[in-house]
Amino acid sequence: MEIWASVDIISGKVVRLIRGDPNHVIVYSDDPVSTARKWERLGFDGIHIVDLDAAFDRGNNFDHIKKIVESVNLPVQVGGGIRSIEVLHNYAGIGVNKFVVGTVVFKKPEIFDKMLEKFGPERFVVALDFKDNNVVVEGWRSDTGTKAIDAILLLMDKGIRSFLLTDVERDGTLLGPSVKTIMEAVNVKGALVYAAGGISSVDDVVTLGRLGVRGVILGRAIYEGTINIEDLLSAVRRL
Repeated sequence: MEIWASVDIISGKVVRLIRGDPNHVIVYSDDPVSTARKWERLGFDGIHIVDLDAAFDRGNNFDHIKKIVESVNLPVQVGGGIRSIEVLHNYAGIGVNKFVVGTVVFKKPEIFDKMLEKFGPERFVVALDFKDNNVVVEGWRSDTGTKAIDAILLLMDKGIRSFLLTDVERDGTLLGPSVKTIMEAVNVKGALVYAAGGISSVDDVVTLGRLGVRGVILGRAIYEGTINIEDLLSAVRRL
């Protein structure tokens, strides 16, 4: 099981949003690079970066992301505002391992198909952010009307295998993960499911691991210390 640390960035600061609301921001650091290095030092398997400015169409944090990639020896995946092949080329050029995409998949499928042709489906993680089990996009502001499980089945036909499921209503709340939807997803043969949103304890992570989740993305719980990293990694190794 993989344990990834989330580094969400707004205006060069490391933050968390509560339930995806840009008006409810918790700021943890003004140094994304040192934050990423800290998670590497503590033993995480990878760094999951979300450029929230790009997600909300109000600029980007490319320079900070580039410095993170240059500064850590871990896999780095980036999401937030990836809606063109040009952005993918920019990220590929600085060494980003995987691209986390959502809006373009549902709003501009013709562009997504060109992305897959250019970079190959193995480079992509499709973010299935959901409310009431419906996938939402455009910074969680637009409901696609598509159920998460239906999206997985459709996208696997395109060669996608990696999916990141986030319950927006739980994201940043520490209320525990949305087990029901995640359980449905891991039961899809061949799907590699990553989970985020609401995870607050080692027990939450162990529960997800036993369900068959490939990995988890941790945010607020590690920034506020509700999860002891040493205990977490020890428990995961025993799964």
